[in-house]
Amino acid sequence: MKRINLMIGGIFTAVGVVFVVVGLLTALLLRVPLLLFFTLFGLPFLLLGIGFLRRDAHEKQDDAWLQENGSTIYADFVAVQFNTSVQVNGRYPLIIQCQAVNPADGKVYLFESKNFWFDPEPFLRDRPKIPVLVDPDDYHRYLVKTDGILPEEG
Repeated sequence: MKRINLMIGGIFTAVGVVFVVVGLLTALLLRVPLLLFFTLFGLPFLLLGIGFLRRDAHEKQDDAWLQENGSTIYADFVAVQFNTSVQVNGRYPLIIQCQAVNPADGKVYLFESKNFWFDPEPFLRDRPKIPVLVDPDDYHRYLVKTDGILPEEG
C-alpha cells in the first residue's frame, strides 16, 4: 500500500505541477487570463498528489516511531481475511488479523497487518502468537510484525 501511495502521489503531483506551471507561464507570457484555466485544472491534481505523498511520509514516520518506542506484545492469531477496501485488477489483498488484551484497561484489541498478495495462512499454522509493536499509551497505534514469520513477496 505504501508503494501505491508513493506512486499515485508522484504521478498526481507531477501532473499538477505541469499544469500549474504551464498555465501560469502561458497566461503571464501571452497575457491571456483565460489560460489560467490550466492552473485551475492542475491545482486539484497537485493537492491530491501532495496529500498522497504526505500520507506515505506519515505512515513511514509512524512505523519508525513504533520501531524505536513501541512495546512488543504477542497477539493471538485470529484469521486471514480479504481487505475489501482495496482492489487491484479485480483482486483483493489479504490481511492477518490477531487480537490481544490490553492489561491496562482490560479491553480486547484487534490488530490487522499490512496487505499481502499471497496467502500467508500456511506460514502461520504453527504460530499461535504474532508479535505486534504497540504504543503503550494508545493501542490503536500499532504495527503487526511479519518480518521473519513470512517470506518476502517475489
